[in-house]
Amino acid sequence: MRMKQVKAIKTLFFIFLVLGLGAVLAAGTPAGTEIRNQASATYTDSSGQPQSTTSNEVVTVVQPVYGFTITPDGTETDPGQTQSAVPGGTVYFPYTVTNTGNTTDTIDLETSTDSTQDDFTLENPEIYLDENCDGQIDPGESVVSSVELAADESACLVVAATVPTSATEGQSGLVDLSGTSQGDDTITDEDNWAEALATENAVLTSTKSATPTGEVAPGDTIAYTIEGSNVGGSDACAIENVANLDGQDLDGIMIYDDIPAGTTYVVGSASGTAGAGDVTIIYFLDTNDDGTVDLVTDQESDISDPAQVVSIGMLIEDPNSPNYDHTTDDPFFPQGAQYELTFSVTADDGLTPDDTIENSATVNFDGNCDGDGDDDGEEVTSNTTTNGVAPTYEVYNGPQDDPDSDGNGFTNTYTDPTGKTWNYDETTDTTDPRDDDAETITDEVYGGDTVYFPFTLQNNGNTDDTFDLSLNIVDPDTNDDADPTTWSCQIVASDGTTPISGPVGPVPAGGTFDYVVKCSIPADYVEDGSEDAAHIEVTATSEGDPTQSNKVTGIVEDVLPGYAVDAAQPGNSNDGDENNDDPPAQSTDPGTSVEVPFEVTNTGHNPDTYDITSELPDGWTGTVYPDEDCDGAMDDPAPAPVTDTGLLDAGETACFILVVDVPEDQAPITLDPNDPNDDNVTITVTSHADPDNSNDTISTDIEVNPVAAIDFSPDRSGTVTSPGTIVYSHTITNDGNEPADVTFALDTDKDNWTYQIRVDTNGDGSLDDESWVTLDPDNPTSTLLDDLPAGESRDVEVRVIVPDGEPVGTVDAADITANATFDSGATAEDTVTDTTTVVGGDLRLEKEVDKTEAQPGDQLTYTVTASNIGTADLTQVIITDPLPGYTDFVSVSATISGFDSGATVLYSNDGSSWTDDPSTISLASGQSIYVAVDTDGDGDITDADVMPPGAEIVITFVVEVQ
Repeated sequence: MRMKQVKAIKTLFFIFLVLGLGAVLAAGTPAGTEIRNQASATYTDSSGQPQSTTSNEVVTVVQPVYGFTITPDGTETDPGQTQSAVPGGTVYFPYTVTNTGNTTDTIDLETSTDSTQDDFTLENPEIYLDENCDGQIDPGESVVSSVELAADESACLVVAATVPTSATEGQSGLVDLSGTSQGDDTITDEDNWAEALATENAVLTSTKSATPTGEVAPGDTIAYTIEGSNVGGSDACAIENVANLDGQDLDGIMIYDDIPAGTTYVVGSASGTAGAGDVTIIYFLDTNDDGTVDLVTDQESDISDPAQVVSIGMLIEDPNSPNYDHTTDDPFFPQGAQYELTFSVTADDGLTPDDTIENSATVNFDGNCDGDGDDDGEEVTSNTTTNGVAPTYEVYNGPQDDPDSDGNGFTNTYTDPTGKTWNYDETTDTTDPRDDDAETITDEVYGGDTVYFPFTLQNNGNTDDTFDLSLNIVDPDTNDDADPTTWSCQIVASDGTTPISGPVGPVPAGGTFDYVVKCSIPADYVEDGSEDAAHIEVTATSEGDPTQSNKVTGIVEDVLPGYAVDAAQPGNSNDGDENNDDPPAQSTDPGTSVEVPFEVTNTGHNPDTYDITSELPDGWTGTVYPDEDCDGAMDDPAPAPVTDTGLLDAGETACFILVVDVPEDQAPITLDPNDPNDDNVTITVTSHADPDNSNDTISTDIEVNPVAAIDFSPDRSGTVTSPGTIVYSHTITNDGNEPADVTFALDTDKDNWTYQIRVDTNGDGSLDDESWVTLDPDNPTSTLLDDLPAGESRDVEVRVIVPDGEPVGTVDAADITANATFDSGATAEDTVTDTTTVVGGDLRLEKEVDKTEAQPGDQLTYTVTASNIGTADLTQVIITDPLPGYTDFVSVSATISGFDSGATVLYSNDGSSWTDDPSTISLASGQSIYVAVDTDGDGDITDADVMPPGAEIVITFVVEVQ
């Protein structure tokens, strides 16, 4: 075994130099990519209910960017490569052209020999496409004048030219390869000069090939072959003392090749042959991992770790060594003699498509037999082989913070936008493709709930990737009528609100992306059986390789009834006893009113509002009033009538009084108070959310005697926005004993509000063909209803039109009076009061982008305008805007108007930690910017922070296209 610590292996000849991984950087996001963005906002409205809204979506299309490089570079005075040839011989210069743009381009190519810095003009320069990138012109490889390249793609070229026969020893000629982009002819690459030397001495060529020639994935093997021959005018000699092994100086020709960065030598793969001399393979080792060669050996058994091999050498020894004497001019490597060195490397883990594996070899010989290898042309560098790193694609898609579903990192809670915290169990799956992992809600789920499933996907490939998310709802139990495909499910960002439109990403290699599936369950949905109620499946599919996908499932085990109600006489609701619910019987005179107190309890899980309706004898009317103190008696003054309970929280009870108006001409009615089958007054409460399954009815007796009069009822109340319209329904009844003509008069405090009325004049039970008549407070209408028969009723509708600008809380209790004139000339009147309350508060979100087309490197400025277009204060308004895919965050700022002095804009990238300094904000892929206004000065965003009517928040969000 021959080995030694390195001293100097011809220091000029070998300096430990590992060719770095090349990185050919394209111009970023591919042309044609659509950058989509949509903002959202959450807030609390004037009735205290949480709301959300989304802006319009804006789209920017990435435009082409052109660019390319030709290497190696070189000038006339400093050529990038040099080759030698005998006069009349051919020189071959290898080049690489790379498309650094973001779209396919064709590069026009041409050569030039027009130089004042050389001694002769090279003849017949031609450009060949070197298809296998071995630096040689192989059979079938053709002359080209252009190459078409996709973004990031490279092509190998060889420029061949002939040294004129008139050239003499030591003279030089120059050739340049230049290119021009067809996509943008202003983009050129011109300084790529190469030098040819004329010589009658020995000339050794060096070409290198890599197998495979294209992309390799981490773990793949690359086999290198370095070969050449003596194409010069004489035999080659050995370099004296070119290497030293085990204390012995050796003479010969040296071929060496550095192991490319990002690869590892395959032990046992190096071998070599030569047409003359003795071949020795030499290994240069960095045993201390300090970047220097510490050991030179010709024994593979000395390699304890393949990663220590930094270079492979092949010494073609002079057979006369060690007694070689260059003064005797004793060449040993004849004209035409060939050599070959082969070895293999493995591409290391961790390489990405941004990397390229570049490698070239060097041969050092004595061409003029003066004993050294220092003369021009005696050190020849081969062409550079380039292997791109193939992208690898893989995706994990699993429960929250555990994308590989191995049970590590799983977060078992999630707080939704309403503040509710959900809890989950995880089902792991560590067997690829890991499609059986799941996240199960452990909380009780009720009809009407909106449930949330937070998931996390991870890019396990070695390159940025974008993922399509597809949603599928599966019914595990098809034997019942409950069908979860009726649920409204949506994929949103991790904030639980912002919709995700289109693919997500790009997600960097190893990076994660959090998202949420939210599902609104119908109010009447119930499923409580042996099988799960619903499986919500999301499959993440790689856009880089659509064969790579991963599914995760969100599970709802049961859905319990979410809505229930109990109506009863005061004090008896929600006691579990239906037998004591009915109010006691009463009696009254004709033309009077009867008060029926009752209460309503929300016995369900969710807040709900219940319509209150009554069923009465023909001609009777009923009006419901709130009984705030639940004492069973009408308050004084009487409150505004209602038609529903208003919003009741789960377990909440509200009291009401049904005032029954009995017609004046009503015949006496005698009933059995102990027989519920003859009850003539029925009160029904019906859920807004689940009207078919959540309702309750109570009934009672009212005994009456008739009276003659006109009845116009009932009073109505309602809410309306400004501007807005509301219609109240009334009934007018002739309670007298003869026909009557009826007109209507209006008494209102709101001169700028418009009141209109229409009446069922022909008694067909429809108002569709009736015209609206505007009521004038100063002039009653002309007769609208002629000859209304005694005891008959007609429908009346009053339409209230509220103009813009009325403040929230404005109330108008308008009196509409029906004046009846009977055939005998007697008169009667009755009045209804329509009480209208202005409510509202609404947030409008509009989005703009300054560019619908952009190039990589361009900045996009998004403007998001949030406006309170309602008439009530909004609270805890938070605007959210996600960082669009294919962009990097630049800045955010906001201005406000219409707020009280002292209001401060706050910013956040997580929606919980706030700052008033936007320069401290940074966003990564998948994150969102949050903007809100702090009006109470506590540095936080709560329901104490108010956005008044007419107030506006304008956000400027700047990103840069990757």
